[in-house]
Amino acid sequence: MSSSTEFSQAANIQAIRESFGRVVYSHKTHEKAREIESARAERAKWINIVLVTLTSGTLLTSVITDQRTLLYVSSVVSAAAFAFTIFQLSFNPEKTAEQHRAVAKELWYVREKYIHLLTDIQTDPRSVDIPRRRDELLEELKYIYRLAPDTSSKAYRAAQRALQINEDMTFSNEELNRFLPDALRLD
Repeated sequence: MSSSTEFSQAANIQAIRESFGRVVYSHKTHEKAREIESARAERAKWINIVLVTLTSGTLLTSVITDQRTLLYVSSVVSAAAFAFTIFQLSFNPEKTAEQHRAVAKELWYVREKYIHLLTDIQTDPRSVDIPRRRDELLEELKYIYRLAPDTSSKAYRAAQRALQINEDMTFSNEELNRFLPDALRLD
């Protein structure tokens, strides 16, 4: 293999590794964004339940006790519940969470393809059309990212923490050996 071919292959491998790293971060960021949006949807449901319960309770109590003050309190709580319902209609965290989940699943699949491509290159680089496979993955990512909802810096920081500190998606040989049958375990 000539030195220019080796240099070209090394450059392609480096580009593939860097793209793989970006996909790992994007995948984890969309997972964290889904968690954030799901929590937001859950909070919204509970706020709605509390406001509706307070509205019903104060209205019913004002009718039973015939206290005008409770009627005013009921009106204020009812207005807050109505305003919150309008606010909820403007934002749909459940839908956004589902979109992040779908993107994360697509990115997981591409991430696995990168791992297999790097494995193929390492085991038999001549059998792999590296530029073609690299470009195919890039096109797949372009399509996924075009449809992906935006993520936040909060989701990115959570992903960073999960990947760097909590070491999500990394395994020691001992952990992998526990998952594998005896014949596939490494010492």
